[in-house]
Amino acid sequence: MIGSLGKVVFEVSAERVKTFRDFQIQRSAKFSEHSIHGHKALLEFTGLAPAAISLAIRLDAGLGVNPKEELATLHDMLTQHQAVPFILDGEPQGDGLWVLEGLDEKHEIIDNYGASIAVEVSLKLKEYIEVNG
Repeated sequence: MIGSLGKVVFEVSAERVKTFRDFQIQRSAKFSEHSIHGHKALLEFTGLAPAAISLAIRLDAGLGVNPKEELATLHDMLTQHQAVPFILDGEPQGDGLWVLEGLDEKHEIIDNYGASIAVEVSLKLKEYIEVNG
């Protein structure tokens, strides 16, 4: 197993290939700007912004993946705003859980019954930090 995003498992085996590509992580700091008359504004570090991840997944029936089922799982994750762990190489990514902030679908191959055979899915994830107390 390569990793997982909640119930979505990334793997390569003799029966199934479900991987991702174009994996990008964006990390940034937040600053407040304080104006001072006649001088340059001062910056004050206020914290780190939640990390963001983007990646693309190919859901292809020819590679042992059921695009309809996988899309249903991703749709549920988005509509139910589920915060889930993102695991790669056995390690949780980031400091918390992740929410699916955006989901773009490109249905590349559709059979003669209207079922999607191959779908390219682009995901936008945002780090979700739970504050205790």
